[in-house]
Amino acid sequence: MIKLNRVLLLIITGITILSGNLYAQKYTYSPYSRYGIGDLEQRGYGRSSAMGGTGIALRSNQHLNDINPASLTDMDSTSFFFEAGLKGFYQGLSSTDNSASFSDINFEFFAFGFPLARWAGATLGIRPQSGTGYNFESVTTDDIVGDISQHAYGSGSLTRAYGGIGVQPFKFLSLGVNISYLFGNLISINTIDYLQHQAALSYGREQTIHVNDVFFDFGLQAVIPIKEKNKIIIGATFNPQTPLNGYTEELVARGTKIEKDNELFVDSDTLFYKKNDFSTSAFDLPLSLGFGLTYVYDNRLTLTTDFSTSAWEDISFPDEFTQTTDRTKVSFGAEFIPNDRNPKTYLSRIRYRLGTRYVKDYLIINNYRLEDFGITFGLGFPLKRSKTSLNLSFEYGSRGTTDYNLVKENYFNVKLNITLYEMWFMKRKFE
Repeated sequence: MIKLNRVLLLIITGITILSGNLYAQKYTYSPYSRYGIGDLEQRGYGRSSAMGGTGIALRSNQHLNDINPASLTDMDSTSFFFEAGLKGFYQGLSSTDNSASFSDINFEFFAFGFPLARWAGATLGIRPQSGTGYNFESVTTDDIVGDISQHAYGSGSLTRAYGGIGVQPFKFLSLGVNISYLFGNLISINTIDYLQHQAALSYGREQTIHVNDVFFDFGLQAVIPIKEKNKIIIGATFNPQTPLNGYTEELVARGTKIEKDNELFVDSDTLFYKKNDFSTSAFDLPLSLGFGLTYVYDNRLTLTTDFSTSAWEDISFPDEFTQTTDRTKVSFGAEFIPNDRNPKTYLSRIRYRLGTRYVKDYLIINNYRLEDFGITFGLGFPLKRSKTSLNLSFEYGSRGTTDYNLVKENYFNVKLNITLYEMWFMKRKFE
């Protein structure tokens, strides 16, 4: 009962902390988050984050994996897992004329998992799906009215709350499904100010996208033993194209002040207002496919690779700026544990991880398709006599270019994740 109360307290604390910060947190400062549904957050917890974001063919009885729900069958039948993570990030932005840098820290996710039977496991969790957070200004000069300031500001995020189940109908085969509830708001504000005419009104347009709907994704993993200490894991994931429920609001107004976040003008005169529900073709999540392959030797060395593609080219958005194409991602990861069974030398029980990923993104801007490349590494620190661990990961990468009148981003992410393991279902005997 003591451990059950501790687990319930962790769950309640996690829900309280994360729900209180869903709308307050800033996940990005990238100008590219202006387009589509913003910057897509990478799936994967502490282990996956340090291994290039891989996870389609990863299984573990010491970590949860939200990339493929089929991995849930690897939990042992007496375990309970709680995972939570913090993310700190730095973004350096540069163009041909200017540069800027930003940093922030967020509570990233929490999740817990538990067995349903020897052949089935389940998980519940919540984490961001995407975010927008840009703020930039340009000044042009007109021969009649003088200097004109055009300001673009965006904020908001979409959040994914999910539950997953994995089952093992055969010894070598596992199947899984996640059901997710996607909700949140994305806000885009554009204003025009006439700098040399203090009495002139400012004009602006605010568009808000409200999303709330349910979607599913599916997973499969097959474990193929090769020799006594070797095995190969084959994984696949599938997300069907899903129309989303929600609506957009568009407001055009004029006023004298633009000092308040998420409000077009404090003192405003509305010129135009429109509210539209999504049609079935207006705003969907794309069809996505993923494939993974993992080689494991003696539970000490793990080598894995993922490939995924998403059909964003078939998706339209309720704005006039976004041009899309299909998104592809290739990632590689490795983990090495020198000797997990050595109780005397702690260094031999640390998990050493590294990886890399390359993404051809779904956005086309000024006839340039965004590309993203990152390298990752990290460490997993097991607690003594327990499967509980602290996981630290680092990622350095770059996206975009200074050509085509665009912005190049160099970024650095640090993630701290705790994996708490409890023997929740063990029956104890007393003499």
